Amino acid sequence: MRLKNLETFVTVVKAGSFRAAAERLYTTQPAISARIAALEENLGVELFDRSKRQVSLKPKGLELLSYAECILKMNAEMELAIADRSSYSGLIRLGSSETLIHTWGPTFLDKVRQTYPKITIELEVDTTLGLRNSLANQEIDIAFLMGPVSEPSMRNRDLCSYPLVWVASPEMNLPDKPLSLSELAGYPMLSYPRKTMPYIALRDAFREASLPSVRIDCSSSLATIIHLATHGAGISVLPREVIEKPISSGELRIIEVDYDFPALEFTVTYPSSGMVPILDLLADMAVEIANN
Repeated sequence: MRLKNLETFVTVVKAGSFRAAAERLYTTQPAISARIAALEENLGVELFDRSKRQVSLKPKGLELLSYAECILKMNAEMELAIADRSSYSGLIRLGSSETLIHTWGPTFLDKVRQTYPKITIELEVDTTLGLRNSLANQEIDIAFLMGPVSEPSMRNRDLCSYPLVWVASPEMNLPDKPLSLSELAGYPMLSYPRKTMPYIALRDAFREASLPSVRIDCSSSLATIIHLATHGAGISVLPREVIEKPISSGELRIIEVDYDFPALEFTVTYPSSGMVPILDLLADMAVEIANN
């Protein structure tokens, strides 16, 4: 019995269809069908109920699933424990908040390449909401996001905390003194996308102060927000760590405002099933780098 066929079987079940499994395993749908057929022939039983349009396991298929997951998990654990780490190969689908790509993300990727030269990282940069959905749909293996993710199937480990500061371009000619929310209400604001914590916190700050509706332009690209802010398109609230260069160059300046926001709390989040043991090692690496 080939491990690849067991892996394919588990992937079909988790992905929900042969087509989705083919996309996840970077192969064709006929190849997936051939592997499942070979597995069924080897075991002498039918695993899937093919009379239904959606993937549905027969009793023997359900019985095999738990065994297959254990075998694949033990095989991965064995390889990590016995083999030279530099020989570990495979694809890891990593999702990350753009904030971390602007800070220690490149250091993490360099460390992965040095430690596991045969591992391929497929990087997806998205909002926390998008990353949560990708994790839930098993489209990525591990994520650096604003967490934690309150799902029993997910493991969360603290990464880092970034305080938020008010910033604006000197071109906006804001008074060089501590400002109140009412004094800022007449200026345009720049923020992260709607439904994100920074956007909601900024919106609610003005609402709670019973101030008129404030214009908040938003973007899913942190680089775009910073670029617009440096050109005087609006006031923004950003992590200090991602704007060190424009502050040092004088393109942005920190504004004193009588309102503080909670810091952005990031976690590394991944399935707690243990099916991919190297995720624990990558999480260890991320925690170490983030804290240094």
